[in-house]
Amino acid sequence: MRKLLVAAFPLLLLAVAAVGCGTSKSPVLVSSAGFTASNVTHGRAVDLDEPGALETLHYSNPAHYEKIRKILEGILLQRDEYVARWIYTDFDGHDVTYVPIVLTSNPPKRRLSFVLDATRYKVAVALTNVLGEIVPAR
Repeated sequence: MRKLLVAAFPLLLLAVAAVGCGTSKSPVLVSSAGFTASNVTHGRAVDLDEPGALETLHYSNPAHYEKIRKILEGILLQRDEYVARWIYTDFDGHDVTYVPIVLTSNPPKRRLSFVLDATRYKVAVALTNVLGEIVPAR
């Protein structure tokens, strides 16, 4: 029973924040994980890094698949500060998160998440336009 309560606690916080924000336009910090009341959606979440996720999306929601394909093709052509506006204006996406933290992988990656309709999509974007240099430790 205790494990169930611990697992349900973050969801309870999200529900309380969503109801408690009333007509306030400002986001309410819910947890240190970065959730705000403004980006809580009632739809589902899709991790595009999961094997077969894009193929499944291609058949289940072709309109979203086409938008996501264009986002992934064009994101590296956008300046970082314009990514959210670009996704909003060109693809009707919202609650865009493109955190300026580069993951240490080869190639380096950066996390992107956004909402189309009521579905949150997240993906690690490979930064093929970023050159890294291996430097020996001192």
